[in-house]
Amino acid sequence: MRLTHWSVALGFLCNRLYLTVPGSTPHQLIGLTVAGLVLLRLLWGVTGARGAARLSAFIPTPSALIHHLHELRTRTVPQAPHHNPLGAIGIWATWLLLLLIALTGWGQGNDLAFRWPLDVWHVWLVDALTLVVCVHIAAVFAMSFWLRRNLIGAMLPGRRGGE
Repeated sequence: MRLTHWSVALGFLCNRLYLTVPGSTPHQLIGLTVAGLVLLRLLWGVTGARGAARLSAFIPTPSALIHHLHELRTRTVPQAPHHNPLGAIGIWATWLLLLLIALTGWGQGNDLAFRWPLDVWHVWLVDALTLVVCVHIAAVFAMSFWLRRNLIGAMLPGRRGGE
């Protein structure tokens, strides 16, 4: 999962920072690769994943979210190998935005009658995902500090959560 996470992050970063020319073949290939990785992760999460990696393991519920917010306030969040409800919301939002970005990008390269709004939607979706990514990064740093845990290390090769 870490390889997928960093591959998607790198692909988004390359296209977002205009390291590729928008609409160019490399831009399109990176976008399709990112979408493919997200779809593979979703498929694997339903069919092959076990435990915390299974999609059903991190479906946020209102009661779980309220409970987690209480744990955050009191700094009693249990150490677990999975995402908390706030993190789960971020994951689902990220996956949805990535797939919509890929869909609107793909639609721009086709002779669709409604092409005009796709380029605008594509930019808006990229901006929305940029905001989600910034919140994600800030939350990882803030929660690492607040909970006194190395959440950053959990996503590095050879490390386990919170070590």
